[in-house]
Parts: sequence; C-alpha cells; structure tokens
Amino acid sequence: DRAVALASNGSPSAERVESLGAGWVAEEALAIAVYCALVFQDDFAGGVRLAVNHDGDSDSTGAITGNLLGAALGASAIPHRWVEALELREVIARLADDLVIGYERSEEWWEKYPGC
Repeated sequence: DRAVALASNGSPSAERVESLGAGWVAEEALAIAVYCALVFQDDFAGGVRLAVNHDGDSDSTGAITGNLLGAALGASAIPHRWVEALELREVIARLADDLVIGYERSEEWWEKYPGC
C-alpha cells in the first residue's frame, strides 16, 4: 500500500525507494519493486535502474522489478544491449518458449522435461 501511494505522488527518486526499506526482507523487496514498476510503467530500463541503485538488497529488488516489468511489457522492452550481453541467452530464450508450450502440456514438452 505504501509503494502504491508513494508512486502516485511525486517524482521517482532513490530517497523514495529507500523510504520503503532496504529490500533485505520479502515485503520490503516487493514494495521497492512495485514502486519502481509503477513509476516506470513504460520504461523497463528506468524501472530496473531505480530498483538497483540503493544500498540494500539491490540485486533482489532489481530482479523482482525486472520480472514485473517484463511480464507487463514483454521481452521486447528489455534494452537490446542488455540482452545481447546476456550469457546463455539462447538457452534462456528456448526455456522461456518451452514454458509457454509446457503450459499447453504438449507431448514434446513432456519428453524434453520428464517428471515435471
């Protein structure tokens, strides 16, 4: 609730992020991620940058923010230079595609990931 209220009032800032906590506990990390995703609803890079530029558990808050914005905006919103530098990006993309297919529980998916 605090993250939503904070997002609706004033400009995004590191100080506002830090007012939600450091992200070392789940509720703080989620609050920071929600705040960053709300204030940068159409800007994946801006939201993630805000989420990681604090003294707390910035890798977690950045990851959660990236997940929220990625789900909302799609993979095409991730800056190309970030994706290009990603190690094992082809494997990650294939796994993501397989998860979509897996949702439909295709026979091919079951063969590739037995027991899931």
